[in-house]
Parts: sequence; C-alpha cells; structure tokens
Amino acid sequence: MSGKILGWDIGGANLKVALVGDDGQSEPAVAEQPFPLWRDPDGLAAVLAKTAGRVGGARDIRAMAVTMTAELADCFATKREGVAFVLDALRAAFPGVEQWVYGVDGRFRSAAEARQRPLEVAAANWKASGTLVARTFPDALFLDVGSTTTDIIPIVAGTVAVEGTTDPARLLSGELVYTGALRTPVCAIVRSVPFERRRCRIAAEHFAVAADVHRWLERIDDAGYVCETPDGRGRSRAESGARIARMIGADLEMLGPADITAIAAHVARAQLRQIKSGIRQVMRRLGPAAPRVAVLAGQGTFLARPAAEELGLTARDLADEMGRAAARAAPAAAVACLLEEMVDASSSAVDS
Repeated sequence: MSGKILGWDIGGANLKVALVGDDGQSEPAVAEQPFPLWRDPDGLAAVLAKTAGRVGGARDIRAMAVTMTAELADCFATKREGVAFVLDALRAAFPGVEQWVYGVDGRFRSAAEARQRPLEVAAANWKASGTLVARTFPDALFLDVGSTTTDIIPIVAGTVAVEGTTDPARLLSGELVYTGALRTPVCAIVRSVPFERRRCRIAAEHFAVAADVHRWLERIDDAGYVCETPDGRGRSRAESGARIARMIGADLEMLGPADITAIAAHVARAQLRQIKSGIRQVMRRLGPAAPRVAVLAGQGTFLARPAAEELGLTARDLADEMGRAAARAAPAAAVACLLEEMVDASSSAVDS
C-alpha cells in the first residue's frame, strides 16, 4: 500500500508532525508549530493542515498516527472532551483520512474506539517514543526534555518499564517532571534568587520563563525561543534579561549583566535539580536493574545531559540515531514509524 503516513504529537502549546512514506527517506520529515490551543481552539484544524503542508503531507496521505497531550488544555472541561475535540479537528483538516490513535498500552485504536476510551489514549506520547527507543537501546533511561515537561522513561531488557501510565501516576512516580526548556515560568522553578549577596524573594508573576533563562545563558538563540514571550516583546538576549530582572521587581537600569547572569544560573541549576530528582526516584524503584545509559532527546538536551552525567550515567544523543529534527519531535516520529510498520505488516498478511 503506497502513500504517506503522518505522525502527530498534538500538545496544548505545540504541534509536532512527522512524515514517513515509500520514497526511500532515511529519516522522517519533521515540522514543529507553536500553537496555544486554549486561546484559539477553533483554529486547530487550519493549523494542523498548514503544519502538515510544511512536510509535504497535506495530500496523498494513507493514514495518520495520532498521539496527544492537548486534552489537558484548560479550554476543555474533561480529557474526554479534549480527545474528541482533537480528533474532530483532524477529521476536519484531513477528511476521509484514516486516524489511528496510539494508547498507553502500546496499541493503536480507531478514532471511534479512542472516543469511547479516552483515558487510554490521553498523554500516551511517551509510550510511543519509549517503544521505538527501546529497539536501539534495550537498557536505558530515555530523557525527553521538551518545552514544558521532562519525560523520564525507563527501558529495561527492551521493554518500557514505567510505573505510571496516567499523568497523575507519572507525576507521583517521578517519570513526569513539569519543567521544560522554554515555557516553564521562572516562579514555578524557584522561590528566591541571589541578589546583593543575599537571597531575594521573587514575584509570583508570569514575568519570565525558562526560555529567557536559557536565552540569556546563550543555550538557545532567537530562533530556538519558539514559545511566546511573557510580555509580548522580542526574543533577543537583552529582552530576555529585562524579563528576568522583572522577576525581582527590577529592570536593566537597576541590574547589571552580572546580576542577571547570577539569577539565570541559579534558576537553571534549580531545573537541573528537579530533573535529577526525578531520575533518582525512577532509579531507586528499579534498584539493581536501573540502566546506566541515558538517551537524550527534545529541545532541552542541554538540561538532560548534565543531569544524566552528574548522576554517573553515560549520555547518548537520540539525534545520532534518528536525526536531529526527529529527535526534537520524538513522539511524532515514533508514532509515524510504528503505524507504518503496522500498516505494512497488515498489507503483507493480505498479500500472502
């Protein structure tokens, strides 16, 4: 069966799509699109179609593989409502294209079945990427640091060996840590920062985000700052510095570069501690079976690498196996590849 397969990782703030097909591509074509769903839910279908077009996947699609976390967006009263809304948007954007929705049990479901059992497909993206990674790294901790969250996925003897499968259970187990490379508010990372040789409380306001911290520290550039800025201004290093200064009620006329650097470095270290805490919790549960290799992916590999290495783990970059773009959008690429295998296997069975 010829044609293209689109893999979707549809989040509440970002859309990621991967295209696989029969054209001999060694790597999936991948596109990312920031989209704050809660602000314009009715615009989702149009953005899905436009994003697919960026990878050449707006036509000749034989099937779509879908995983999502958008159901958690606060424009939906329940996850059931969110799952149905996302599937409706995909149907509107790609009428007549078959949807296969990936579940936390590693199984694809029809759209109709997914609507009936939404909690089995809600927030299953970690399972897709973990399953694919396990084929290359049968014993590893898969650390996927995205714009908003960090997934810590243990793989033991070729199997995804998680304790939790729902968001609450994964937060309890340490396998999901709500800190990311871009969107996390600074006031959710720390309560105080160093200033004038003392600890200064910070404003509980959405003045600055992790992207500002890492932009100031030059871990990302303007192009890597793909989320919205808290104040609607630009993404330059100076503008990020101004937002960081505002966290202690100051501005760039009151603080110098060394002050901003001290604050940013403190916040970045706090993020590192949060990720390390999750890793430790997962490794304690696994005991002697805990892997000693960490496979890194996502936008925040610059956070994942020191977290792994400081805990004595050998860090490996998933980009070396999948390509950099696919590693940044690992769940979308994984779910597309997994569906392609399922479709090809079904076609082979029919042919034989």
